[in-house]
Amino acid sequence: MTIAVAGATGLIGRHVVEVLAGQGTEPVIATHRSRPPFAAAGVRWVQCDFNDRAQASQAIAGCDSVVLCAGRVSTSAVLRDEPVESVLDNLRIVTNAMEAAARGETKRIVLVSSCTGYPPSLEVLNEERYETGDPPGHWFGVGWMHRYLEKQLEWYVRTLGWLESGVVLRPTLVYGPHDDFDPRTGHFLPSLVRRVVERSSPIRLAGDGNQTRNLIHARDLAGAVKAVLRSEPGFEAFNVATPDEVSVRSILQALLAADGFRDAVVELEGQNLGPAMLRVSGSRFMQATGWRPATSIHQGLEELLVWYRANRHVE
Repeated sequence: MTIAVAGATGLIGRHVVEVLAGQGTEPVIATHRSRPPFAAAGVRWVQCDFNDRAQASQAIAGCDSVVLCAGRVSTSAVLRDEPVESVLDNLRIVTNAMEAAARGETKRIVLVSSCTGYPPSLEVLNEERYETGDPPGHWFGVGWMHRYLEKQLEWYVRTLGWLESGVVLRPTLVYGPHDDFDPRTGHFLPSLVRRVVERSSPIRLAGDGNQTRNLIHARDLAGAVKAVLRSEPGFEAFNVATPDEVSVRSILQALLAADGFRDAVVELEGQNLGPAMLRVSGSRFMQATGWRPATSIHQGLEELLVWYRANRHVE
């Protein structure tokens, strides 16, 4: 089985490549656009802009399985400044990649989707609740974009029969080394890591700090991708989540303690664009595959601090 990883230099794609290359049994084709390739045994790199359909077809030609990680991450910061551009970019990129795979020799697609498609709720949400209402607030556009891409994959598998298997993975908030630490485009967690390491004063938190997030390490998500690469024919969609939600305030406190920033001044800004909480159940995926997250939050945060200190002037 030849596996193509589309978007292999991004946060998720890079960890997927590292996990697959580490097993050393199946050839991996990894695509990159602007970021340079990295060393990984048994990996062949292909430069590809998935905005171009011809390049997309050439990049994944002959691949049995395709893991779709390509695209732009629509964080709160990105959506605040430009609510439409990243959504349209992702539609073009993922649609072209999926179309190229479905019309080629590919038998299986694993689509890394998002939990932003869920409606607002105080309850724990399982997969059946994904389409029961509109995504909340500023996630409306990006949430519906992910829903459409999932339906496109389901269409290719169940109705057209162009693919034997399609698996959607909806991870919660993904973090880890090689994340985006740019405050203009990154998630709140790498932004907090950057401010802690650089000893910013004050460190400002959006909202009251009590909003909760479910964090999953990119390496654990890569393990989830690996778990479904030999899935049975058909279409499935799964949440990929850790068992616990943690507050933004407790995440910052853990970072401060781990980095020894004892005299940090923290200010609350009051306004928060994101929801107070988004709780999803990952139990169905765990039962179906036996996958479990291996990285604790404290272990992951400490690792991220160490990595950022060593690489902040490199990437």
